[in-house]
Amino acid sequence: MDQILIADDDRVVLFTLAEGLREAGFDVIEARDGLQALELCVAEAPALALLDIRMPGLDGLELARRLRDETTVPFLFFSAYGDEDFVRRAVEFGAIGYLIKPLDVAAMVPTIRTALARAREISGLQGALASNRTIATAVGMLMQAEGLDQAAAFDRLRQQARSQRRKLEDVARTLVEHGPGLKA
Repeated sequence: MDQILIADDDRVVLFTLAEGLREAGFDVIEARDGLQALELCVAEAPALALLDIRMPGLDGLELARRLRDETTVPFLFFSAYGDEDFVRRAVEFGAIGYLIKPLDVAAMVPTIRTALARAREISGLQGALASNRTIATAVGMLMQAEGLDQAAAFDRLRQQARSQRRKLEDVARTLVEHGPGLKA
């Protein structure tokens, strides 16, 4: 069962979300402010953190920055604020998603399941890159040459390996040896 942290200073919202997500089959831990949420993420390493933007202690954006820099916990935001600046900043900090209040728990469940799946993909990508220097180098070369983020560059490399029916590491080695301008 996936553990989810919910961080919101509004006790009614926190209770409603926590109970609804428990009924949907999730293991839920709760935080009433950003500092408590950070402590719980460090101690518990939940599969996903749902963060309100405006909270005492650490606001949601600062909490997201700290989660990104200090943990591997993926996160998505929920907020009454949907303006472009908040959304842009959320994306810059690495948010997997952004939901606007008021929230319908039943409607949130597919978004949460999708975010969990995406977080697992990202974790797998990071593991593959960490364990294989050749693949990591090839991904870095694609990122620089084509202006891609890490996930998109890895996906491009993986698609190329599949289409050529070659091992990912072989395609990466060819790219590293001959440069990104050539077909790997």
